Amino acid sequence: MKPSFLTLIHLLLSFSICFTSCASPNENASNSNDPNPSMTENDGVQKATSEAKELPNSSSMQKVEVKDQALNMTMMILKVPAGWVLHQDVASNPNGSGYLKFLLAMESPEGEIHGFLPLMMNYNAYVMYGQQSGVYFDELVNYLMHYCSRPFLEKFIIGNRQSDKEALASDEGRQYREFAENYTNMVIQAGAYATMDFDIIKMDFTASRKNVPYKGVLKATKIGVIDQNPYLTSKYGIVLGGFTLAPENLFAQAEKREMDMDLQVNPKWDAKRSQIIDMETQRMSQDHQARMAQQRQQFNAHQQNMASLRQTFDQQNQAWYERNFGSGGSSSYSGNASVTDAITGYSSFSDPYTGQQIKKEGHYNYWYTNEFGEYHGTDDPNFQPGNHYSGNWTPIQPLKPDH
Repeated sequence: MKPSFLTLIHLLLSFSICFTSCASPNENASNSNDPNPSMTENDGVQKATSEAKELPNSSSMQKVEVKDQALNMTMMILKVPAGWVLHQDVASNPNGSGYLKFLLAMESPEGEIHGFLPLMMNYNAYVMYGQQSGVYFDELVNYLMHYCSRPFLEKFIIGNRQSDKEALASDEGRQYREFAENYTNMVIQAGAYATMDFDIIKMDFTASRKNVPYKGVLKATKIGVIDQNPYLTSKYGIVLGGFTLAPENLFAQAEKREMDMDLQVNPKWDAKRSQIIDMETQRMSQDHQARMAQQRQQFNAHQQNMASLRQTFDQQNQAWYERNFGSGGSSSYSGNASVTDAITGYSSFSDPYTGQQIKKEGHYNYWYTNEFGEYHGTDDPNFQPGNHYSGNWTPIQPLKPDH
């Protein structure tokens, strides 16, 4: 099955990017709408599978309601093939975006499973001074893959992960890219230094189910931005996707299966979720502005401290030059400095690349320097440092008094 998630784009257009929550994979499904609420999630899956095998195969489709347990209303209506079972255990966050728990997958009598990732799942990570906090797309996708497939699989092993070039080149992929570009432009127009963060990935894995070898693939779209400024880098966006699981001998046909689920989102649920997320967005915006103001203050204080340290260093450096070479600065070489060099065994030079005075140990008849700031002295008139050392060596003369 290749479910089209573009139907959900219209839903997501009203959703702002912000923090989300999702139930831990350790939660059980005792709060689901299953007929026997005392069953564990795995028991429910086993029971549903057993029932599914008793149903006749048919090419017809049947409508099924998906309930949002937290808001106590229908979330959407979708179609599943007759004889298949829809596993659902969905509760959105009543105080923000994301879900408290999410299980939405359909299963054939033969154990072929097609499921959704949470229909809106956001990632949000900050990088400041090389340290990252929050959750980025890569970590979130790994977590969601385990979370959404755990009710069905054991002995989970991750395989290859790569960009899905076929999906990126498809019409659906181009529409996703266009959506990502539009969102990035909105962020830029709001005054951020943003770049698009977009990709479609696929990740295969192996597992087992009741001692039957299974194969699976997860496909996920990353629609987000990277917001860079002098204080910190923010990476945030939306994850959309789904997964396919099947016994090894059925996986090839399961991966290619296409099915029109005719997904219809309940407008009342959409409006309620939008209202909740708008309130969360306002809170997040206020928190973000406060955090940015604090970062600006810290950055400005750091800059002021660095400027003060540089000024102090420059003053100390200038005083040192004046004490050793006279008040004329780095271009001055006094008689006293010449006498000091003669006594201590040093030679002074005006470096041709930096313009600063430097001292090198030794008194030689011939001196050479290169572009790396290296010096070489010798009494041999035939010695050529370029024949022995790297760099472009040129002759240089030690300073004379009043030079």
